[in-house]
Amino acid sequence: MTQKVKKFLSLLFLIAAIAVFLAACGSSKDINVTLDKKHEPFPDYVLNSSDLVQETYAMVSNYPEVVAGVPCYCGCFASDGHKSNLDCFIDQFGEDNAVTGWDSMGIA
Repeated sequence: MTQKVKKFLSLLFLIAAIAVFLAACGSSKDINVTLDKKHEPFPDYVLNSSDLVQETYAMVSNYPEVVAGVPCYCGCFASDGHKSNLDCFIDQFGEDNAVTGWDSMGIA
C-alpha cells in the first residue's frame, strides 16, 4: 500500500471516528466546527483547503481528547514522532489547551 493511500485512509478513518463520536454526543446543533478565538489562526495551508478540512481542523482543536485516542497509521510516527492523529493536526498546545502551533499532516 502506498504512502498516499495510507494517509488518505488514516484521514478518512479519523473523520469517520470524529463523526461517530459527535453523532453519539448529541444533535448537530451541539457540534462546534468553528475555531475558538483562543487558538492561533489557521495557517494558509488550512485556509486554502476545502471546507471539510477546515472543519476537521476546528473539530480537532475543540475535541483534542477524542482525536488523541485515535492511533496514527500514516507512518508519520517514524519521521515526525506522532503518537496519535492529534499530532497530525496540532503541533503545540499552550495554556488552557489553546493551539499555538498547527501541523500540516492533517491536510494530506
